[in-house]
Amino acid sequence: MSSLESNGLQIEDLQVSYSNGEPVLGKLNLSLPEFGIYTVLGPSGSGKSTLLRAIAGLLPGYGGKLLFNGRTVHDQHTLVGLVPQNYGLLPWKTVHDNIDIALKIARPGEADKAAREAQIERWLTAMGIAGLSGRYPLSLSGGQQQRVAIARAFAIQPAILLLDEPFSALDAMTREGLQRLFLAGWQEHPATALFVTHDVEEAILLGQRILVMPAGKAGTAEAPELLDNSAVFGMPYEDKRDSAEFMERSRTIRRMMQERWQ
Repeated sequence: MSSLESNGLQIEDLQVSYSNGEPVLGKLNLSLPEFGIYTVLGPSGSGKSTLLRAIAGLLPGYGGKLLFNGRTVHDQHTLVGLVPQNYGLLPWKTVHDNIDIALKIARPGEADKAAREAQIERWLTAMGIAGLSGRYPLSLSGGQQQRVAIARAFAIQPAILLLDEPFSALDAMTREGLQRLFLAGWQEHPATALFVTHDVEEAILLGQRILVMPAGKAGTAEAPELLDNSAVFGMPYEDKRDSAEFMERSRTIRRMMQERWQ
């Protein structure tokens, strides 16, 4: 593999099975260039969340290779951030301390407290929740907790950012606000982001490329489809929904879902 080909996230023959040997994720091969947002669509059982969990290091028994810029994603050179569906916040820690402890774990060699405080303040402000710093997660709304989880993920400045349906439980207005904040945060710190969603519109609004998983166990029949969405991605957020490019991409994906998922 050349240095150019190895740039970014390389997924080679990834396989994940239950303890009884039944496959959860079949052979999956993908090449995702660095510094992009890849939204992931797929039916239940297609392995979307399993893919994120394997990259995050939560499934140590996987088969195949997960590489980032030529190195395994699980070595000390690659920092991976995860935003799970349930926010993943420690209920006994304040908003501030949830982010502070993540920074200490992710970057143990950086002991400068002032630098950590500046980073925490920066991302809480960016997410519009600086005034909630001393609150505990259970006293926050779902949208506020999600903002904390995203602030924490960006604060550690990961090379790879994984988001598992982060906005699925939120109302439409909160969801749109967080979509905008996510894009703004990514533009400030452009990680290689995989964003799992079940919403076609969200996939188009946020994704530079859109990964459409096949029905059933990924890799057992069809390979996933990686669609270029750069025409929509490059537009101002408020212009995307009304654009011809958005409508065309939506028709393409829905047609693909009908053909491949039924």
